Amino acid sequence: MNIPEWFQDPRISGIDPAKLSLLLKLAEQVEGKNQREMMPILLGAIASANRQNLQFSGDEFNLIFEIMKEGKTDEEKKKMDAALKRAEGFMKRANTK
Repeated sequence: MNIPEWFQDPRISGIDPAKLSLLLKLAEQVEGKNQREMMPILLGAIASANRQNLQFSGDEFNLIFEIMKEGKTDEEKKKMDAALKRAEGFMKRANTK
């Protein structure tokens, strides 16, 4: 498994290792996938996090997402932002159930 470059960023060193492990597995699963293929994987990751009682704070989530966007083209950033908005909608619905 290739560890993503953003995973080595020192800014994430304060995040719970269990959360980072979940993110690493997620990064491996979504590598090379398009948005449509990613959505079921993201939903599964959200469900898995909920089962493990892992919740990312808004600051943690934003930091991770900003690190992941570094070095991307504007088009890639737009796609990532769109995927984030979809994931946020799913997370809000999942947390209200």
